[in-house]
Amino acid sequence: MDQFSAVILAAGRGTRMRSSLPKVLHPLLGLPMLDHVIRQVRLAGAADITVVVGHGADSIRAHLDGSDIRLALQDPPRGTGHAVLEALDQSPPRFDTVMIVNGDLPDLDVELLQGIVSSHNNSDHTFTVATSILNDPFGMGRIIRDSEMVSEVGSEGAFDGIVEQKERAPDDEEIHEVNLGIYALDHKKTLPALRFLVEEDLSSGDPEKEAYLTRLVEVLKERDLGVGTHDCCVDKEFAQVNDRQQLAQASRQIQQRIQRDHMSRGVTIVDPLTTWIEMDVSIGQDTLIQPQTVIRRGVEIGTDCEVGPFAHIRSGSVLGNGVVIGDFVEVNRSQLKDGAKAKHLAYLGDATIEENANIGAGAVVANYDGVNKHHTLIKEGAFVGSGSVIVAPGHVGKNATIGAGAVVPPGKVIEDGTTVIGVPAKKMVKKSQSNSEDGDDEKGS
Repeated sequence: MDQFSAVILAAGRGTRMRSSLPKVLHPLLGLPMLDHVIRQVRLAGAADITVVVGHGADSIRAHLDGSDIRLALQDPPRGTGHAVLEALDQSPPRFDTVMIVNGDLPDLDVELLQGIVSSHNNSDHTFTVATSILNDPFGMGRIIRDSEMVSEVGSEGAFDGIVEQKERAPDDEEIHEVNLGIYALDHKKTLPALRFLVEEDLSSGDPEKEAYLTRLVEVLKERDLGVGTHDCCVDKEFAQVNDRQQLAQASRQIQQRIQRDHMSRGVTIVDPLTTWIEMDVSIGQDTLIQPQTVIRRGVEIGTDCEVGPFAHIRSGSVLGNGVVIGDFVEVNRSQLKDGAKAKHLAYLGDATIEENANIGAGAVVANYDGVNKHHTLIKEGAFVGSGSVIVAPGHVGKNATIGAGAVVPPGKVIEDGTTVIGVPAKKMVKKSQSNSEDGDDEKGS
């Protein structure tokens, strides 16, 4: 696999999102959109990544703090060409080949990215543009070739430039080859031409003027430096996110792929349309996911489990094998070991629930005291009755029982094999045992 540097453009204001949060930090399936892009380019071979920031720079810097990602500041934003120049100047690439990609493309394909880099490295191109033939190219930059057959699909005319939708001539309407917005370049050969482009385009002193990376094609051609394209053979544009609607569309697109992957591994998802599974979730073979279930990022679920309907499994939770989580049960940062069950209307917060324990309908493990969150241990074979509340920190012994409606106060230890009832919960004493104790007291009086 070819290693390369990558520049991710994330300096835009993202005004169409109508949000105080930078566009690239909006969450998508449990992961900020920027992290999707970083993950994909890293998997494709990027061993050196620079993110260009502008609007919301402090928030993005804080988000990436502690990572190996480098930052370049573009302030003010003056177009994509200017952004790339700032990246190359402020954060000199460690590899000759640099990939340029937008930070609002969360659904990038790793093999496709590898293909772009490989195509560039195996050519004499200084600058390579990822392209494809689309049936509906509206809104996309069109690839201009100096061939009489330019409008014919698959034409081999030399790459002459890129024309944006708003600048196209009437004849360009028939062009279906488009710029996908991903580029590979040789930064040492490209840098002087890019610097010239930016200085020329911004020389008027107009603060609204911008320098676009797409014009680099003509500048390089004027200098007899090779430019070319790589046909990605995709039938639609990448899922770019500019507003909330496109964020939802990209989420659904990635969600469908996630669910297909789980089902291919032996998981049954009864109704994919009403099920939501975030990134980095592990689900074992023969597990059944019922409708209206939400499984958050990083959850681990074993084999032969049943989850849902209307269940919510939150991040930090681990379900062992044969676990049953039923309707309207929420599991938060909790571990349920093999055979544990919570079948109806329960909340389990910061709990460890051991093998074959049974959580009754409406039971609550209350983990938050208003200031801190505390842990509860429910040991093997324990039974937590319907409507009961365990206030953390809690300890329920092996094969112990909490009666229906009982409230276990914080810090109380329920011993192995015992039963507690009432509010507050107290150990239930058998009648014969109670009479014997009374008799002993009388004798001693």
